[in-house]
Amino acid sequence: MEFFSEKTGLKSLDIKSANPLNNFVMPFYLTGSPIQETPKIRGRICRLTTPITQIIDRHNYPDTINSKLAEAMAITACLSTTFKLNGVITLQAKGDGPLRTLFCDVSKDGHIRAYAAFDEKAFKSKQILRDTSLTMLMGKGYMAFTIEQDGPNKRYQGIVELCGKTVTDSVITWFKNSEQINTEFITIAKKQDGLWVAATLLIQKLAVKGGLEDIVMHDDIEIWNKAKLFAKSVEISEMLNPNLKLETLLFRLFNELGVYIQPTRLIIDQCRCNDEKVETMLRSINKVQLSNLVDEKENIVVECEFCKKRRIFSSNLKVH
Repeated sequence: MEFFSEKTGLKSLDIKSANPLNNFVMPFYLTGSPIQETPKIRGRICRLTTPITQIIDRHNYPDTINSKLAEAMAITACLSTTFKLNGVITLQAKGDGPLRTLFCDVSKDGHIRAYAAFDEKAFKSKQILRDTSLTMLMGKGYMAFTIEQDGPNKRYQGIVELCGKTVTDSVITWFKNSEQINTEFITIAKKQDGLWVAATLLIQKLAVKGGLEDIVMHDDIEIWNKAKLFAKSVEISEMLNPNLKLETLLFRLFNELGVYIQPTRLIIDQCRCNDEKVETMLRSINKVQLSNLVDEKENIVVECEFCKKRRIFSSNLKVH
């Protein structure tokens, strides 16, 4: 971990900030002062363009849904570097409204995939297109966060009731109620110049360890309040500007609090489906149900919900 200063520039072992596609998550820490090195606040900043645009372009969703899905993708990508992940993290929102499902997951390799399910008739209503709040679109429901580590019996899930106008509102509530971590989360998603761009900024107050408790607590609270104030000062144009390096933006916001940058994680549009997995799934279905899937040509056609790739199997499960 090395300190970023305006004069010397960024030092890190694996920074891809020169990547013009802005498709990565950048972890960072704030220490409270440029002369301090002990982390006080954990942070993540992320700006995604290519993977989000590629995923959205494969589906024919209304832009009202696209904006929520783009927000969910940026958040999930950000969270994939927040937990010690050696598997897959999933964000899934379910509701009883016209937008029924938002689903996104990211693997330890930064492979992201996502989809939405919705009532097509309901989304022809102009009223729905005008009201973009999450709870109006999804109604009553829940948001679940699942971390599936490689290996048996290594699964964690947290659930929170859908609330607020944005996906971010429900995420903040989850951190507050389940993780009990002071969290500030800012996420913006927008279509500009024909491309979808989503960006998120996350800061979390780290637990106090050692020291004179009353003094440490007072200093930490002051640092946390400053960090929140600085984070909220960020402009939408800064978050979404593909030509503004993320480390430069971090310095603009937090230079007074000592910014330390860590290695980034590249986020790639990559589905995990393959012929073998689909065939295994089909073989797990009983013969009666499987016969109902056979078309007039004695084939079974399977389309991946994520990447939209169509696979055709003969009735004896040989891929065409």
